[in-house]
Order: sequence, then C-alpha cells, then structure tokens
Amino acid sequence: MSIFRYFLASTLVCAAAMLPTAQARDASNYSTQELIEALTQRFAKVLRAGPTRDASGNDAAIVLLEGKALNLSTKLQSVPGMRVLSKEQLVAEQRANFIIVSQLGMQGPDILIDYETPNNASFGTLRVKEQDGKLVFKAEDSYRSSSGARATYARLYGGLPCRDGSEMAYRFDYNGSSSRGKCPVPIFSRSDSPMDW
Repeated sequence: MSIFRYFLASTLVCAAAMLPTAQARDASNYSTQELIEALTQRFAKVLRAGPTRDASGNDAAIVLLEGKALNLSTKLQSVPGMRVLSKEQLVAEQRANFIIVSQLGMQGPDILIDYETPNNASFGTLRVKEQDGKLVFKAEDSYRSSSGARATYARLYGGLPCRDGSEMAYRFDYNGSSSRGKCPVPIFSRSDSPMDW
C-alpha cells in the first residue's frame, strides 16, 4: 500500500470514529404526540371496533384528555388514524368508543400513562419503555370494571338526549331491542345501574 493510500485509509477510520453514534432513546425522550399515537396503535383493535357487533367500526381512534392530562391538549393534534376530541366534541358526536388519558408522566427513563377504555370496561396504568427503537407498553396496573364503564358513560351523557344511530345509541341499547341503534328511551340515564345501561 502506498503511503498516500495508507494515510487516506487511516484518516477515514479516524473520521468515522469521531462521528456521533446513534444512541437509544428513553421513552421520556419521545414527544407527547408520539406517545399518544403509539398508545392508540397499542389499543387499535379495541378503539376501532364498533360499540357493539351490530355497529360499524371507526376509521380513527378517539382520544379524550381529562384530569391532569388536560394540559397536554396544546401538544396534541389529530392525525390520520387518531382524533383528539374535547369533552364537548365527544359528547356532541355521542361517541361510545374512545380512550381517556387522565395522566401522563415520567418515571426515570419511562413514561406512565393512566387510561380508560370504557367500551371494553378496561382501565389502569401502563408503563412505556423504549426497546430496540420501539415503544413497548407494559401493564403496571390493569383492571376490568363494567360498573366503572357505566359510571363513565353516565357521567358524560347522563340527562342528555339520545340520538338514534349514534355510537351511544348502540351502546345504550346493548341489551335491548332487536332494532339496534335505536334509543330505548329518549334521555341517557344518570344512573350507573346495569338495569339502565
């Protein structure tokens, strides 16, 4: 090898060694938008399903922010596959299938997310980690509660008029008539009794 080629090769090796190496990101380094989009993908099967077997599914996952997560609203925007709705928008559309995010916070390199999906009566806390370039969700606490889901629907819709054909009409008449999507009574119940929902 000529001296010039040797010098060129050693210069290239030194230059390559000085380049910054790609470092793994912690979950806490992801933006709120990235975290919530990944969350809706994690629950895609649940969130895009119809509120009952008779109802059609959704094109996009619906996200509602409540509690301490409300201050995240300025950091989130709707994108294809995910719609971020205010409580007023969600109620106006009479949505039954959505995810409520009530808190999102750091714990070391990880993120903890408190959530509820009333359509399948599930709620809890997820720990989000970064692993091999992907966000991984692990249940920190996970619960199923049909009474909790009924309480959420009663809190959001209790006392409001039911609209035929809406997701909530299907959900409200889940155990009702054979004519699905028809409101069984004109007004949503304020009670979380299984007899009312």
